[in-house]
Amino acid sequence: MASLSLGSAASAADFEVGLLAFNAADYEAALAKWLPLAEDGDLNAMYNIALIYDEGLGVAEDNAKALRWYLPSAEAGDVAAQFNVATLYDYGDGVAEDNAQAIYWYTAAALQADEQSQFNLGIMYASGEGVDVDVHKSLKWYRLSADQGHAAAQYNLGYIYDVGEGVPEDNAEALRWYRVAAEQQDSDAQYAIALMYDEGDGLEEDNLTAMEWYEAAAKQQHVRAQFNLAIMYDLGEGVEEDNAAAIRWYAAAAEQGHVDAQLNLGLMHENGEGTDVDPTEALRWYRMAADQGISQGQYAVALMLDNGTGVLEDNVAAIAWYTRAAEQGDADAQNNLGAMYDAGEGIKEDNAQALKWYLIAAEQGNSIAQNNLGAMYYAGEGADANKVEAYKWFYIAEELGSEDGKNNREASAKSMVLADILEAKKQARQWLDEFERSDASF
Repeated sequence: MASLSLGSAASAADFEVGLLAFNAADYEAALAKWLPLAEDGDLNAMYNIALIYDEGLGVAEDNAKALRWYLPSAEAGDVAAQFNVATLYDYGDGVAEDNAQAIYWYTAAALQADEQSQFNLGIMYASGEGVDVDVHKSLKWYRLSADQGHAAAQYNLGYIYDVGEGVPEDNAEALRWYRVAAEQQDSDAQYAIALMYDEGDGLEEDNLTAMEWYEAAAKQQHVRAQFNLAIMYDLGEGVEEDNAAAIRWYAAAAEQGHVDAQLNLGLMHENGEGTDVDPTEALRWYRMAADQGISQGQYAVALMLDNGTGVLEDNVAAIAWYTRAAEQGDADAQNNLGAMYDAGEGIKEDNAQALKWYLIAAEQGNSIAQNNLGAMYYAGEGADANKVEAYKWFYIAEELGSEDGKNNREASAKSMVLADILEAKKQARQWLDEFERSDASF
């Protein structure tokens, strides 16, 4: 919000007393002096009272009262008041949201060269808030704001040309605007430049230059830049592989909640990449991702608890985490959950539940689950014995790379008649054809 407005000459004495009280944080005294002036039509007093209610200075925040007192100044052409009125209508905080009114007052301020109003108009025309989407008007307002040095407007112009949003894609123009914003230390622009060099988007791929821009953004806590910089050190892209540096930047991103960084840190501490093997630290990072609802993190936590890796083995807790991941569709977790029910580890043995989870994982292409499913059908555990169904799943598991599936298929064939084997193979090939088609569609 804008700063206080000075009083008019006619009310200078009372206004000055109010101003002194305001500067001393005695907002009650300031209001007492300014209210009579405002009620007599003093626009400066009105604006300052609006500001007090808008910011909740010594009074309960009351945006309806703020709007009432801003409007006379806005109507008289005060650009700060026009912007503040527009913002109140835009966000609907304490007053009814009204995008059409927000557009009206942002436009009034923007025509007086208020760069933030111009930027906000660019956003509203781009997103269709209170108006129809109009890329050309959005570009117009962004450009006016950008020409005044508004970094976010400069970045948005770059993005529009980068992705060709309503205009022909123009990587050179995108890079030009990104650079202007980046020179003002706009981290989004720095990241965007890095990405263009990293991916060779409209210019020659240059990993070293990409790293320089990623680092500039990463140092400003840009989380995606931190992660991408870590990846480059991790894989040795544009620089010698440096796991210690990778860990440092993964940690910076992970502390900001980046789940892939948390998972990668867990893996590096678990395997001792760039650091000593530290299961406790690995579990800490996996748990952060798991607590955000990420199935890979939930599975990793479950596996460590299941195997007692760096912690006391806890099958009950492992089942809880496997279940969370399994219910999100993680096939490895589904298979392992099935195995826990199958063996009665941490829970009462339940072959029907084991069969259920093996089947769900198997349908996703998990060859271990397919082999386990075949074994259950062969033995009649959780379902009636069915050698055709068993052979089918052993065959599928073998085709998807399971050596156990191959061995079990060969062993099961010894107790089957040829007609059943041929039927099982037919069903397996149909399943594999459908699986391949569904996989290719993604």
